[in-house]
Amino acid sequence: MMNSFFPTVSLIIPCYNNEKYIKKTLTSVKEQTYSSWECIIINDGSTDNSEETILNYIEGDPRFTYKYQENQGVCTARNSAIKNFSKGKYILCLDGDDLISKNFIDETVEILESNTNVIIATSKIQFFGRSRGNFKVASYDMATLLAENQLVITSLFRKDDFDKVGGFNNNMSEGLEDWDFWISILKNNPSGQIKNAPNACFYYRLLNVSRNNQITEDKEKRLRYQLWENHKELFSLYFVDPTKSFEFRKYSNSIEYKLGKIILAPVRKLKFHFVSFNEFLFN
Repeated sequence: MMNSFFPTVSLIIPCYNNEKYIKKTLTSVKEQTYSSWECIIINDGSTDNSEETILNYIEGDPRFTYKYQENQGVCTARNSAIKNFSKGKYILCLDGDDLISKNFIDETVEILESNTNVIIATSKIQFFGRSRGNFKVASYDMATLLAENQLVITSLFRKDDFDKVGGFNNNMSEGLEDWDFWISILKNNPSGQIKNAPNACFYYRLLNVSRNNQITEDKEKRLRYQLWENHKELFSLYFVDPTKSFEFRKYSNSIEYKLGKIILAPVRKLKFHFVSFNEFLFN
């Protein structure tokens, strides 16, 4: 039986205009096979009917806590919920339009409970919505993680680690804040491991219009530069294979690149060298 005062896991759900999806998200929480959890929903200034939808759904269930703040962004929302209201040993962030499998908490808690060297417990990732598919993780080695984020925000971690790094960095409020957060935790635990729960699944909803797909090229470049600024002492220790980076894949799929490769193939062979993350992005 769950101890309502001292839950093992605190689920953190920021909500901004998620009226259409939030009930399904909360249902995926309610159906967990693991019982020792609390769920803190923080409404980040929604202008739709999210508040009424949430309050009607959670009425009479003390495992759910609802909070409202003026719109300040997802970093502030998560930080406020975790720092001010969460009681759990473990934290699981979940966006207000995504879903988790019924065994998600059960399996990820088991991983962290049984191995103190594991600092992040994650799962399989399936896309749904405007398109479907699976996300294939390249690697969890640090060089790959620095080149491109391999983790979704819905991965289980210890609250102690959140406290040690000070939470989500508000200078990443426009995007990539989850990537920055994972780097902070991993940097603080150099021997820490990441492990996948074998049967659990995170369901990532792809929307036609979302915060992520509205990031312009200029904004992404600015955010990546800020990411480097936040962790440049770590980036300087690694040489990153440029073929693993977002910019290379975007460029290599362009018509100009493919045409140029065909024309130049008889003359020379294109060769990529390992360069530092900063040199590759900004020189």
